Amino acid sequence: MTAVDPRPWLAPIARRVPLAAIAPLAIRLDRAQDAAVDAVIADHADVAAQIRRLLDRASADGGDPRSRGEIDALTRGMRKVLRRHGAAFARRVDAWVQSESREIMDLSLAPAWLHAAEMRWLDKLNRELGSYAAWADGVLEAVGGVPWARIEDVAAGSGGFVRWLARHSARRDLVLSCSDLSAAYVAAGEAIHAGAPAWALPVRFARRDATQLAALRGQVDLITCTQSTHHMGPGLVVQLIDQALRVAPRGIVVIDVLRSAGVAVGAAVVAHLSTPAPPLVWDAVQSARRGLLPAELTLYARLAGASRAKARAVAPAFVAVHARSDAAG
Repeated sequence: MTAVDPRPWLAPIARRVPLAAIAPLAIRLDRAQDAAVDAVIADHADVAAQIRRLLDRASADGGDPRSRGEIDALTRGMRKVLRRHGAAFARRVDAWVQSESREIMDLSLAPAWLHAAEMRWLDKLNRELGSYAAWADGVLEAVGGVPWARIEDVAAGSGGFVRWLARHSARRDLVLSCSDLSAAYVAAGEAIHAGAPAWALPVRFARRDATQLAALRGQVDLITCTQSTHHMGPGLVVQLIDQALRVAPRGIVVIDVLRSAGVAVGAAVVAHLSTPAPPLVWDAVQSARRGLLPAELTLYARLAGASRAKARAVAPAFVAVHARSDAAG
């Protein structure tokens, strides 16, 4: 069983609908929470310092499960404090939307064909909706004028975004790589890119844990993580950002799904129209419910040690942050 390609008429419709019309309550809530990030960190400086100590320990011991568990618990506590800010109605709606339930593709019982079908469908959908093009603008801005900028996309699945960048980027001096913990995803990405036109930029593929990036020190200028953090708990997201800040002078660009009721409804409609597979429709909705608000992503980046981090909503339905550390490199 395979997923049907998204309909070509979806892209024009998606581009004409303003993000503010899709997620007005989420954007309103985010503004209030964003204004509170600095105060939350200052008021809980001891917790933030404890997270930093645990991140140092996790980096040194290769990600001991106890350290990871403590980081996750403390980060969830900080996120809970941040969520107290904002209008009561918007917070109630967000509490209803937000979900910790896992996507079907994240379950161990999910068959290989479903993983493959969902990856192909998601890749096609991102190309049809112009998502990759929107992400590329922020990524290229993050590397600025660095010649032969080295970019690695981690937790990349089959590397759809990097493969798109290899074919469509106006910059032809990029050095591109992508990695994932799944050997099957890495192999799939290699196989697809092997059929790319000769003029496409080369892409290196590797199997790598996104929370253990020490091997990339001196090998990358910028880390990216696209459409993956909603599969992780808050603690793992903080660890990922921390690891990227340690090895990449230009930091990390994280892009993921914006959590909102409107995005969840839109995801259900688009998925229903573009694929006959009910598991993919469920996962599309869960992605929106497990997504992040920009303020939450800013909080995670700050807890990870970012000196500069400012998240924003990106059309058609995403959130992005570029986090950097002055001590990077």
